[in-house]
Amino acid sequence: MSVMLGQLHIPGRREDVLGQIRNRLHEQGQTLPDAIRERELYFRVSVVGTCNLSCTFCHNEGAPTSGKLTLDTARDAIAAATRAGFTRVQLTGGEPLLRADIPEFVRMAREYVDDVGVTTNGTYLPQRLEGLLDAGLSRMHVSLQTEPLEEAGSADRWGIPPWLMPTVDRAASGLFTLRLNLPVPADALDRTEDFLYLLTRRGVDIKVFSVLPEGEVREDSYPLTELEALVARVNSENEGRSAGEVLLRGFRPPSGIRCATCSDLARCKEQSHSLRLGADLVLRPCLATRQWDAPLDLENIDTALTEAALLALDYQW
Repeated sequence: MSVMLGQLHIPGRREDVLGQIRNRLHEQGQTLPDAIRERELYFRVSVVGTCNLSCTFCHNEGAPTSGKLTLDTARDAIAAATRAGFTRVQLTGGEPLLRADIPEFVRMAREYVDDVGVTTNGTYLPQRLEGLLDAGLSRMHVSLQTEPLEEAGSADRWGIPPWLMPTVDRAASGLFTLRLNLPVPADALDRTEDFLYLLTRRGVDIKVFSVLPEGEVREDSYPLTELEALVARVNSENEGRSAGEVLLRGFRPPSGIRCATCSDLARCKEQSHSLRLGADLVLRPCLATRQWDAPLDLENIDTALTEAALLALDYQW
């Protein structure tokens, strides 16, 4: 079966889609490593499936909620990913800091790439921070929920949770790059602005994104324009200072060779921008659908990583 898009005939089978993407690379005179660098694609490795929280904004769609990777398997996958052209590895979960041996994964990954990070909800940072830094961690992404910010603040202001403060202070010394991912409810823009100043003036980068509170606020009534203006205002006020940057999480509409053939296109909200290896040893070029999942074939690991990377790249017309 195939679909038509304008004058383009796009086969629906995985092999044909891979062929189309390879042809597009050839037409543009690019190698796979070239394309990975240009699109800043990175390799996400879920070292564990479980998590101690259940955040509504979690990007763990389709991933297992149990299981864990061995260090040797992660090593084989990361080595193959670097041979394919990846230069950044992000260790994720579930919650990766549930593993007491997470520094060993960081240390191992640093043997292959300089840019090694973790994505965490932060609750285990007091126990894990120093071990991660000793192992050579280069970046940390902490996904925040608003409840701890409310508890650490006052009636009308958010505060920095005590468990997060040591990480903020260590990042300010330049040891690693810290980015906080902050969901912004529609009714919390005023508190958000104060909090952004509080953290950026400490040198922290923050990525904000819109979320809808449960109840009366409908999906089409989120004040996105106000949030955009708020982000621009904070960055403008911080210009010329030694301050972090506020990023607004943008949305990539699903388009490209792979997306156009996907049976889940009609309900897809956003194109993925990473390749993930799950704790179940499944490669996921897209987080929004399971159509493109493929097992990590350890006997043909370079082929498996290369094909998954091609599908994760996709291509605009």
